[in-house]
Amino acid sequence: MSIVGQAIKGTAALIANGLDYVITKGTNAIENKYGEKEFIQEVSKIGSSTVRVSENTVKTLADVVDGGIDAGVGYLSDDESKQNIGLDRMKTAGKDIVVGVKQGIAYTFEAGAKTTSSAVKAGKYYVKGNKKQAGQELVKTKVYAKNLGKIVVVGLLAFGPVNPNDKDHENDKSGS
Repeated sequence: MSIVGQAIKGTAALIANGLDYVITKGTNAIENKYGEKEFIQEVSKIGSSTVRVSENTVKTLADVVDGGIDAGVGYLSDDESKQNIGLDRMKTAGKDIVVGVKQGIAYTFEAGAKTTSSAVKAGKYYVKGNKKQAGQELVKTKVYAKNLGKIVVVGLLAFGPVNPNDKDHENDKSGS
């Protein structure tokens, strides 16, 4: 790995650790002032998860760039070994990105399916007149929905919303 790649990865780790520290200390300060609240803990978990996902993404992208640099240097110096090392690093990093996105989609789908299934089950119990069982299932539905919400929020915060149909702002660099 090049010095540039090491610097990028080291910087990403330092920033992530610093942000995670700030989130943890901020959460502790809020809890000391207002008491321990589940909402505060959930926001803290989401913040920490977002920081870690972003850190891993930056490190993986650094591998892609670093591999490209190695391959380019190998090409310019007619060093086939360096070219292959760079290309292999890029391939591995690319696969890691695809696997990460695939896992994120799978987690989201699974959490959505559990939430929906539980809500339907609660509804069936209610319609059949079994309100106690419906209430118990609804408690599970709320837990599943909360987990789904965390997965979606971390994904959006780490990667941003994606709208492939939004062609209006593709070339707009002004920020408006």
